Amino acid sequence: MKSRQLFFYCAATLLACSSCTRYYYKPNAVNAPLFTDGGQAHLNVAGSIGGNSGDDDYEGTRYVFDLQASVSPVKHLGIIANYSTYGYTPDNPDAVNGNVDGKAHLLEFGIGGYYAKGNTFKMVTDCYVGYGAGQIRSDVDMRIKRFFIQPGIGVRSPAFDAVFNLRFVNLNYDNFNAKGRSNDYLLQKDLINNSGRRIDNTSYAFVEPSFTIRTGYKFIKAQLQMVFAQEITSVPWHYNPSRYTVGLYFSLEDAIAEAMKGR
Repeated sequence: MKSRQLFFYCAATLLACSSCTRYYYKPNAVNAPLFTDGGQAHLNVAGSIGGNSGDDDYEGTRYVFDLQASVSPVKHLGIIANYSTYGYTPDNPDAVNGNVDGKAHLLEFGIGGYYAKGNTFKMVTDCYVGYGAGQIRSDVDMRIKRFFIQPGIGVRSPAFDAVFNLRFVNLNYDNFNAKGRSNDYLLQKDLINNSGRRIDNTSYAFVEPSFTIRTGYKFIKAQLQMVFAQEITSVPWHYNPSRYTVGLYFSLEDAIAEAMKGR
């Protein structure tokens, strides 16, 4: 009981500390299914809401939402799918200085392999590769394309899961629309440099460690996840280095097994 109280206290603290400024990249949630056998399927719904704690003089309300699905059709093979959204509404809009509504979404798919060992507490190692695309609409509009490699290691048990992932991301932008913004504005936001090279003319690389813990009973668990982003290549424009979410994680194979017991 104490461990669950600590879980929800940590979740509330992390969400309260989330920043809410507008930026051009924010790491999405990590899909960490911790498969142990074929025929398993998992679903995760998570997100967070925050407000009035912005930086860079950008105060407002923001939200993030994540929907994740995963399936292991046969042992050692996993397939994952992620949908993530982000939104920001400023308290005091200022179109001239770029303090405007911001919205973004990303849809991605991945495939990988896993190995599980143990009985009640199972140690799981896995690695997934995937690709995704989405759209950013804010002071400027552009499309995002992303390739990722995601190794991980964790422990899965009936009542508690814990997993660490180290995701490597290659990020590109295209379909850039300045929406009438001047070159001076784009220079100020580091969306172009002095030689005229724009944000969509370069690839960017990030390493994104994440920590995920789940606690619950049978087929449903509460999940807390922390994802961090650290640039590997030079990133001059503004990005958010973290994402904190709380959600519910469902093991559909366990739900089916539980339903069958009741018959």
